[in-house]
Amino acid sequence: MKRDDKELAQISKDFDELKPYEENPLKDLSKVESLSTWTPTDYERYYLPRLNLIGIRDKESVILQNVADLHVHTQWSDGDYLDKVLEQAICLRLDAIAITDHDEIEGAFEARRRIHERRLPLAVVPGTEVSSRDGHIGALFVMKKFPKDLSAKETVKLIHEAGGVAIAHHPYTPKLIEKVLSIKLGCGDLIQDINFDAIECTNAVPGRGVKYNIAAIESMNKKHINVAVTGSSDAHVAKFVGKGRTYYAGNEGVVSLKNSLTFGFTKGSEAYWKSSEKFLYYTRLLKAIFINLIKHKGSVN
Repeated sequence: MKRDDKELAQISKDFDELKPYEENPLKDLSKVESLSTWTPTDYERYYLPRLNLIGIRDKESVILQNVADLHVHTQWSDGDYLDKVLEQAICLRLDAIAITDHDEIEGAFEARRRIHERRLPLAVVPGTEVSSRDGHIGALFVMKKFPKDLSAKETVKLIHEAGGVAIAHHPYTPKLIEKVLSIKLGCGDLIQDINFDAIECTNAVPGRGVKYNIAAIESMNKKHINVAVTGSSDAHVAKFVGKGRTYYAGNEGVVSLKNSLTFGFTKGSEAYWKSSEKFLYYTRLLKAIFINLIKHKGSVN
């Protein structure tokens, strides 16, 4: 359909207004990346969401529906190459991803730097997956690592003191895997007692594994736990990024995401799995379990 002159003029005007944010986003990042608490860059808060409003005249009347994958691993722990992860996220047109390597945060910092340096249309939430003795806990919007093997309660307290958001990752997981590997992967019923900001009710897994997501949902409903719900891929292979998704509304990019998690306004979902993807997933899972039995790496991926 042919665009009229007014629409073209609006598009041109919008791009002109975005130019200042494109001039030096790395300088923008350098102002905040050394701070002790997470602070958004102008590129993340203003530039990225305004890209989605290009050509819309009455922007004040529009509230963006955004999508993120809040649990992704890279080469900094036991995941795929970072550039492949970023490429997949951009290909899927995700608005944000959280890099959550096991007890590591440098991968998240590097991802954030690459986004700003290359002016990519994606926001990176710095995070880490903390190995508490009660289960894995996602720490998002943080600028530091946290000690391993503390209780879930102590871990969540430290995350909050650092200004972060604490998410119970895959709270209900196969007990057989935990027993075989001597690893506590999920916090289980502790989600009913500890003040998590969000519960990962969709940890993307094909086939029968979905029953563990259902267990998390049923636990929240039974105990009337009114916190945010997230959907995440827990991807250790780049092609699985985006298999789990978190939806949130707002026109301030990652600021809207953090607010939505804090006030319980997010929703999670999972994508479909092809047969070839299921085969790859379970082949890698079995291989990872075998390797962990030998090396005791503390993860099933």
